[in-house]
Amino acid sequence: MSKKIGLIAIAALIGLTIFGIFAMRRMRSHMMGDAGVQLDLVAVSADGAQISPSAEVTSVKGELPNNTAVQKSGDMIVLLTLNPYPPRAGQVSEFDVTLTDVNGQTIDDATISLNLTMPSMWMPPNQPALEFTSDGKYRATAPFTMRGAWRIEVVITRGNEKQSVFFDVGL
Repeated sequence: MSKKIGLIAIAALIGLTIFGIFAMRRMRSHMMGDAGVQLDLVAVSADGAQISPSAEVTSVKGELPNNTAVQKSGDMIVLLTLNPYPPRAGQVSEFDVTLTDVNGQTIDDATISLNLTMPSMWMPPNQPALEFTSDGKYRATAPFTMRGAWRIEVVITRGNEKQSVFFDVGL
């Protein structure tokens, strides 16, 4: 009888160990993002719905590389480029924003900041301000603190008008 109880206890211990391994892998995958899954840099609405560039935008900007996404907001075209690409958790990324009007003329009078968040979980504030460099180009650096799906809000202020555009990227 005690031999049978010992075998049952060993089997239960093995079962719990296997269950624990799978549970930890699942939790790590959920918290860190699934390995091998790359979410491209895409323009999205405030609620996360993907936005395809309009014909007006593509006629001005043409074919874009993978590290760049674009969207129209009011009378502006907002182009976001990330380097390095794909971004890596814990490493500093460079964020380049280029602003033009719908005719392709540069916009040099904006104040721009970013709000880097993870839609699936709370993150501490990560809101770098961009510096104007030249010809409608603005730049900032900031880290993505962990793997997963990120939302990049580009907050643009011109005079008294403030507007935001959104982009998603996964790492």
